[in-house]
Amino acid sequence: MKRFYVFKDGRMEGSTATRERAIDMIRQYQKLETHPFLRSEFSMIEGEEEFIPYPSQQKPPRKKSGMER
Repeated sequence: MKRFYVFKDGRMEGSTATRERAIDMIRQYQKLETHPFLRSEFSMIEGEEEFIPYPSQQKPPRKKSGMER
């Protein structure tokens, strides 16, 4: 799934499904800025979101020792 990640001063603030929504999010944050000299720097990165499942909790079968009795 493609996502757009929004960053404010190098810190991730959120992610959206479309570029337009990411720009809207940035504009909302920019409206909250109060002082022109202390404005934050915003950026966004387009990326692919991938979920990595946990490995199976089952124990692997034990190997028999090399020596036979």
